[in-house]
Amino acid sequence: MYRKWGEDLNWELIQKNALFKNMNQDSLQNIMNCSKSIYRTYRRGEMIFREEERARFLFVLLKGRVIIARQFISGKKNILYEVKENHIFGEHYVFGEEHIYQYHAQASSDVELLGVPWQFFFSYCSKNCDHHRQLIRNMLDVLSTKEWMAIKKVNIVSTPSLKQRISIWLMDEMDSEGVVHIQMDRQELADYLGVARPSLSRALMKMQTEGLIEVHKNRIFIPDIEKLEYICN
Repeated sequence: MYRKWGEDLNWELIQKNALFKNMNQDSLQNIMNCSKSIYRTYRRGEMIFREEERARFLFVLLKGRVIIARQFISGKKNILYEVKENHIFGEHYVFGEEHIYQYHAQASSDVELLGVPWQFFFSYCSKNCDHHRQLIRNMLDVLSTKEWMAIKKVNIVSTPSLKQRISIWLMDEMDSEGVVHIQMDRQELADYLGVARPSLSRALMKMQTEGLIEVHKNRIFIPDIEKLEYICN
């Protein structure tokens, strides 16, 4: 669903996004109007864009979760990563030479997002606005963070042991109290780790029996972080 810009949008939430760092509400409204950005909502399971579609927007996720994945002819789905609330996606094709998606984006919950046309990042408007320059500087910072996310994923899937993959993922996701709050369902997590769901379930059960983790529905507690860190190496 589309919506025009208005006072009902959560501008405080938008300002917290790294893409709009150091911008006030007036600057944000000018950017949205100048770029002809859009607001959209999606239901869980709906596709935001599909493979082989032409890339037109850089997306800012305001609410919900989005899965970035590739679908193979065999039917197997490889989840590249999960987009969390107030992060961006679709940026890979904004600055590349090929503007055709090689993956798809699917809402894994009800979603609200902004779509900023990618052409807006390539030229300044006639007013040569400071907020436009700030937006491009912020975009470079965001791309640097995204590169680190890609490195983390490669580090996970390059390990031969499923136990190691799970351990590395847990270490990356845990908070200061040693708790991992799982946003993905079990199938999505299996796809992300590149394994079958039954294999993941067996591995988690075994790790719990060994005292490495404690699973409580959508939370995993790590009682001995040093022991789990040892498995990662």
